[in-house]
Amino acid sequence: MKAKLVWIFSGEGALKIAEHHLIHLREYSNREKVDVIEFGIEEQTEFIAIAFMIVNKDLVNDLRLRLKPHKGFLVE
Repeated sequence: MKAKLVWIFSGEGALKIAEHHLIHLREYSNREKVDVIEFGIEEQTEFIAIAFMIVNKDLVNDLRLRLKPHKGFLVE
């Protein structure tokens, strides 16, 4: 089972902030050797964007404590 960890950004620069946050997520995963299945960003509206990473479910508790995602979902 996999989990999608999500960070939500809102306001005029939401997409740019999500893009920048994604850089830090990649840096963290490289530094800490986290096995990430997928990274990404999604523009949900003109003023809301998300950055996300998909990882194996067994990594969620540790990453949740360290990275403080706003939401998390189980995905297939």
